[in-house]
Amino acid sequence: MDGTVEGPTETFVAPGARVEGSVTLHTDSGIWYGAIVRGVDAPVVIEAQANVQDNCVVEGTPGHPARIGARATLGHNARVYGAQVDASAMIAIGATVMPGARVGTHSIVAANAVVPEGMRVPPRTLVIGNGRLLREVRPEEIERIEHGADEYVRLGREHAHRTVSRA
Repeated sequence: MDGTVEGPTETFVAPGARVEGSVTLHTDSGIWYGAIVRGVDAPVVIEAQANVQDNCVVEGTPGHPARIGARATLGHNARVYGAQVDASAMIAIGATVMPGARVGTHSIVAANAVVPEGMRVPPRTLVIGNGRLLREVRPEEIERIEHGADEYVRLGREHAHRTVSRA
């Protein structure tokens, strides 16, 4: 890790993940294998129980800090550049959120979808393709997001224990 990381020790940063610049990690957040979290051009905040999965990129961009809300999920290879992802939202595998955008609580950005620069995604909305608002997120999908957050907290603790045990 380069730069200044602020926050509690109850976080998981996987071996091989990079955290650099001004980054704040809150309790039970997880930065997984190969992920890059860069607060070089603007700060990045990862709130409690949020998970940034394998090979993700979260980056503050000039004039646009990045914030990942509590219990939010960033699926493998997702990218968030200078944007805000609200609590319990899910950015699916390979999806991208561009600078100045905001993804509302309990929203889902589908696999490989793009949230364009400056777009506001209302809470409980499914986004597909290039910023197309498809429909309201269903209760069972919200349950899946919440269950996933719980699982990644559990896995983060398990992996942190393994990493410390090997040292």
